[in-house]
Amino acid sequence: MDPAQLLISQNRSFASLEYVLQGSIQDESVYLLKARLQGLCDNITGEVEQFDDHEIVYTLRIPAASNVSLRVRYALDDLPNPIYHLRYVASADLDKNQNVSVRQFHDCCVTKNIQLFLQELGFVHDHEFYAKGDIFRKGRMKITVAKISTAAERNRGDMNPMATRRPYTNSCFVEMSLIGSMHDDKVGDEMKSFAEQLKPLISLEKIDQKR
Repeated sequence: MDPAQLLISQNRSFASLEYVLQGSIQDESVYLLKARLQGLCDNITGEVEQFDDHEIVYTLRIPAASNVSLRVRYALDDLPNPIYHLRYVASADLDKNQNVSVRQFHDCCVTKNIQLFLQELGFVHDHEFYAKGDIFRKGRMKITVAKISTAAERNRGDMNPMATRRPYTNSCFVEMSLIGSMHDDKVGDEMKSFAEQLKPLISLEKIDQKR
């Protein structure tokens, strides 16, 4: 059995679907988007949730089969004792009948030696990045506006949060997501309706990541 399918079948009772729309916006316009989101979302107190995460992607390369990638993420704000998360994200389903991308995912908390454990299983370091930004919530939807960066000088054994970062682009990555079930038929319409309210500042679309 394909390792990806094995991972899914072993955790089928906890399987969840993530509905996603993605886009980007130039740095000089981000403040306008955040102002719009703050007015539309449920941040009643005016305070916006912030995050500063480091994510490392490990891949198990399997001859004549699909590679399997697992993501290790932790919050730099929680150092020196962060909570580590291990996440599996399947390829997005681009069903023409859906207004949004749909992907199956699994997320769990793990111990801090998870990276060594993955390497012992045969996973190899693929890439890593830093994501720093704001989180907005509208009902059950979550919208993140993040600056994606890489370390100027990477040392796989070094998790120094003060490492010099180099932004990938002059724009911010915006993602709207919602956790639901496969019977949640109205999710796509709900998310697309909200995304329309963010135009013309940004157009959030379902993205073919394989391209």
